[in-house]
Amino acid sequence: MANSLIEQILAGVLSHATRGRGQPGAESPSLDGGAGGGLGDLLGGMLGRGRAPAGAATERNAPLGGGGGALLAMLLPLAMQWVQRNGGLGAVLGKFQQKGYSQQAASWVSTGENEAMPPQAIDDVVGLGELSRLSQQLGVPQQEVADGLAQILPEVVHQLTPQGEVAGDTDAVLTEGMSELQALLGRLDAR
Repeated sequence: MANSLIEQILAGVLSHATRGRGQPGAESPSLDGGAGGGLGDLLGGMLGRGRAPAGAATERNAPLGGGGGALLAMLLPLAMQWVQRNGGLGAVLGKFQQKGYSQQAASWVSTGENEAMPPQAIDDVVGLGELSRLSQQLGVPQQEVADGLAQILPEVVHQLTPQGEVAGDTDAVLTEGMSELQALLGRLDAR
């Protein structure tokens, strides 16, 4: 389930980044192990190792500077860790609600389309200190980190709530997904 979760999150983020979610003809990149080779090839392509899947962000259409897909791949585990450090999915949704982003947060949980976050939302909820720390850790401008989190966090919530509600095992699924992703990234680094 976790590997599937990571694939779904990345597919949703990349689909949104490259074509726009909900637009006619928008399809997710192939992550099922078919012609693209699955999650390992997807992440390898995003990180500059191996082939990039069809539809993945490229330098020409990357939303976050020249390495948009790579930045999204690097941010995904950090975003998932941030959710864990901040009390899990329910607590993070509560943070968005407390800061005035209830409508957006509710759309991420629902089975419908995700509402985009206003530009200020990541600054308000994640905090400038955390954004600065992530920016330094990744070696990219703080605004690119904020833009990436604005794409990733709604998709993480959306994929963790497929039935339109926060289930009792949601945080366990997130933890399992983190373990799977870290193991995969370790194998890619060994290549």
